[in-house]
Amino acid sequence: MQQKKAKSLELALFAAKPAVQPLKAPRTADVSDIVEADHDKYLIRAGRLGGTYVARAFPKPPSKAQGLIAEAEGDTELAALTALKAKIEARDVQRIEVRRWDENSSISVPNEEEFVEALYQTPLSRPQIAMLRAHAFARENGMTFDQLARAAGYKSRDTALKVFCKAGDLIADYLGVEVDQDTLPDREGAALILAFKYIQGEDVPTVWIMHPELRDAVRAALH
Repeated sequence: MQQKKAKSLELALFAAKPAVQPLKAPRTADVSDIVEADHDKYLIRAGRLGGTYVARAFPKPPSKAQGLIAEAEGDTELAALTALKAKIEARDVQRIEVRRWDENSSISVPNEEEFVEALYQTPLSRPQIAMLRAHAFARENGMTFDQLARAAGYKSRDTALKVFCKAGDLIADYLGVEVDQDTLPDREGAALILAFKYIQGEDVPTVWIMHPELRDAVRAALH
């Protein structure tokens, strides 16, 4: 019975299938006590593996993703946990520093890897996913909100705008992207994390063109 329990704990901590980044081949585990804790967007599990304390971060339920986000080792359980948290925080700082500044939308656009993680982690609805897929397929041609409404099965442009902006809110919140709502038109601010506007003229509908980083992420995560 004890052997079965230990094996179950070992699988829970160390046998996850990689989704965000590859996991090294697992070493023989010697798992006694496993500690679980939330850290920001992730679920952390820590335990002893082959005489070394290892802490690993995984997607937090009910995420659709499975697999390893990051890992760190230490001489003690606390040291491993501290090292892992520092590693995650350093990665987040580095991600922010290399984001592309987009003049059209006046935001720092996350890279494909960030968008992929956000698409897996955020609770997007079916209409939101339908809009993102259609928008990515349109590539540089972009789409109007009337077209996005039809892609999601809505009759109302205003409904599509609201749902699209909600998707932007979820992704911006997850990735910590700030949009200056005070300098932007009402209700459109959150959409700018997903796309930028191309205004052709007063009597021509505005076209929204999805950021290329998000296009690639949608094809990778929402195929």
